[in-house]
Amino acid sequence: MIEIKISYDPDPKLALENTRFWAPLSLTAEQKHSIDDPIEMEKAADALPIEQVAKRWIVASDPDEAVEKVGQYVKWGLNHLVFHAPGHDQRRFLDLFEKDLAPRLRRLA
Repeated sequence: MIEIKISYDPDPKLALENTRFWAPLSLTAEQKHSIDDPIEMEKAADALPIEQVAKRWIVASDPDEAVEKVGQYVKWGLNHLVFHAPGHDQRRFLDLFEKDLAPRLRRLA
């Protein structure tokens, strides 16, 4: 079993921007070393470049690209995949996942 962090949306800007939801996890140890206040932590995370935030995720707007990146885990023998999507609109992600990604992922099995 593996948890796969994926930000998928046909709108590339939205796929990228959705990763901001978990931006505090992208702070390095040095960046958060002296921060005790959660509000200050959030401010520091909001100031991060989107590239630093997004590098923790598979970010894709093309379903074939997303499945190709996820497919590496299947090739390694992992067959229980748990998907973690960022962003506020989880219903949108689930609808897009079911429509665009699930059929392609099933073909990998």
